[in-house]
Amino acid sequence: MNDWKNVWEKRPGSVETTEDVFDMFCKLKAADGFDVQTSENYYPEMLQQWKDMNEAIKNGVKTPVRSVYEVGCGSGVNLYLFHQLAGMESLGGMDYSESLVRLAKQVLNTADIICDEAIRLRESPKYDLVLSDSVFQYFYDEAYGMKVLEKMYQKAEQAVVITEIHDAARREEHLEYRRSLVEDYDEKYKGLDKTYYSKEAFAEFAEQHGCRYEFLKPKNDAYWNNEFVFDFYLYL
Repeated sequence: MNDWKNVWEKRPGSVETTEDVFDMFCKLKAADGFDVQTSENYYPEMLQQWKDMNEAIKNGVKTPVRSVYEVGCGSGVNLYLFHQLAGMESLGGMDYSESLVRLAKQVLNTADIICDEAIRLRESPKYDLVLSDSVFQYFYDEAYGMKVLEKMYQKAEQAVVITEIHDAARREEHLEYRRSLVEDYDEKYKGLDKTYYSKEAFAEFAEQHGCRYEFLKPKNDAYWNNEFVFDFYLYL
């Protein structure tokens, strides 16, 4: 068990809505905890990263994706973009933070948003794409994460995408880098450990289920974790 849930419960449960998609993206992304860095390119590169992900999905699936479900949807920022920029009408998601679920319900026109633990993901209804963005690092351990992956696979019709997976092969290097940027890092992040995963575990999962897969490197030099993470795309 870790203390991350307490952190997410303190995030804002509402924002002032506007018609400006980029403004809403920034507000929702900040609500999800992406408000630590302040460089001028931070949010534009984050938005481009979402566009890159969406393009990779379109290139990987056999037929166009019409529905998206997100595990750990937080404020709903990704689902909001799928609706606004990709025309998705069927959206769903879950998150264990009550405050962030309230926010997601505020900005998304869907009844399929629930507050619950990822491990209790339901198989039905199914969605073309089942996504988890920058969430697996907060799970208790790798075994828990792989159980969630199985549930995501059972819910998906076409693809499962997991982004910002912390690379176990670079764990110590990553921690030293973060310590170099944050004074008293170990004390400030006590009880807030991240979970790291091996690429081999994901490759083995895909092979056991007879699925195509690929690992992609996110392109976002403005984000401090970027060098030490990978994305996993699984095609059913």
